[in-house]
Amino acid sequence: MRDLLARYLAAVADPGSGDVTRFETFGTLAGAGLNGAFHTWLQGERERTDQNLGPRFERTLRVGDREWFAGSDGDVREFTGLLLRRARTERFIDSGDFAKHPERCELRERTIVAGRQAFAIDVSAERGEVETVYLDRATGLIDRVAYDDDDGRATIDFSDWRDVEGHRFPFHVVASDGDHAYDTVQQTTLVDVHPAIDPAVFAPLVPRYIDMAAPETVPLDVRDGHLFVTVRIAGRSYVFLVDSGAQNVVIDKRVAAQLGLSPVGALEASGATRTGGLQIAPVAELDVGTGRMRDFVATTIDLAASTGGAFHIDGILGFPFFASALVKLDPAHRTMTLGPPGSFAPSGEMVPLEIDRAFPEADVRLAGTPGHVIVDTGDAAELLLYRRFVDKHAGIVPYSQNGRNSYGIGGTTPSYRSSLDRLALGSFTLYHVETDVMLARSGAFADRFDAGNVGFGILRNFVTTFDLAHAALYLERGADFDDGRSRL
Repeated sequence: MRDLLARYLAAVADPGSGDVTRFETFGTLAGAGLNGAFHTWLQGERERTDQNLGPRFERTLRVGDREWFAGSDGDVREFTGLLLRRARTERFIDSGDFAKHPERCELRERTIVAGRQAFAIDVSAERGEVETVYLDRATGLIDRVAYDDDDGRATIDFSDWRDVEGHRFPFHVVASDGDHAYDTVQQTTLVDVHPAIDPAVFAPLVPRYIDMAAPETVPLDVRDGHLFVTVRIAGRSYVFLVDSGAQNVVIDKRVAAQLGLSPVGALEASGATRTGGLQIAPVAELDVGTGRMRDFVATTIDLAASTGGAFHIDGILGFPFFASALVKLDPAHRTMTLGPPGSFAPSGEMVPLEIDRAFPEADVRLAGTPGHVIVDTGDAAELLLYRRFVDKHAGIVPYSQNGRNSYGIGGTTPSYRSSLDRLALGSFTLYHVETDVMLARSGAFADRFDAGNVGFGILRNFVTTFDLAHAALYLERGADFDDGRSRL
């Protein structure tokens, strides 16, 4: 191991060249039918990366061990969970520090990467995720980095290593989730290791919230285990699903055509299965009550076709809506109160959330076993448990031959119906929870990090307030609260 790491250090920099503590790099991005650019600045403990792919823009900012993300929809979130742990290991690898700490490396195997022999080494930074580095047997440089991501292994392939003042940088980088039709290619055009960087480059990221004068309560339609609200776009009224488990605002292709939007790209959606047909389009304004969401990027898809006919709806209000506002849902009274963050005081018990991956995740106890779940108002079920979690915790729910087909974006996926003895969410305990065990091996229901989804079947017992600006959920008993004790 020490020899392999020494070879990497010798390959990546000339003797006496010192560490790179400042640089600026930029180049082009391409993938999924879209083109764009990236720009990165590094100075000591501060780093910023901007990138756009078509109309979608993202910015990450790091100061020391803290990291923030800003998206095209105006949301700004600080990473506190999975993506922070992953970022620590990525910095550990990118800086070359991993090669100076063999105690944090474990040799796995010899293998082949892009036709070249390589050594696979598992690397973990302190308080970081494990990632696998593939060192080229011939050159000693990195051919690939791989890590667990959502429902599979993601890879980043490095090639075209070039010398810049005694240091080697990869000028060609390909990121993939395994479906190569959607790979993103990054081609560096310039690296400067002595740039003059304006301190304003590292200015704090500022979120953009919903525009409204005061909080407002609007009616909800509750049907078939789902919440719906009327929205307005360009003077037209549409009915959207209120879905905290969706990572984007989604507009049906029929509606996009009516509005004269021009969707672009050929992207992949991850729902019940992975599926294509996803595009993106800028939207100038979407109104909910008197609240205005401005200048965001929506995704477009044929919702009826992509859900196997299950959803004939106009669109979905997902994470960008919840991130822009304080949102209080009262299913028993069929109302939603919304306002800018801080515009009213949330009531009830506070449950911390992790929002790294653009949906609200909370820690719960499932029959006494700790689990991380998505709080998903768009899921009609009470509880979904993913196969990976159930296999790891054998016996947490009884196996059943009551087979079912659960649906979502991408169509249907097999599951079976069971029951969980008890679910603890904050200080609330619910009993005999109806549970669908998802058998999918890909898509959102095969996630590698969450135990499952707490759906509207559970959340309808509460008045829930989503305060994603402060990564918090508030729960109080609703008028129809039933803890399930009386169920057989």
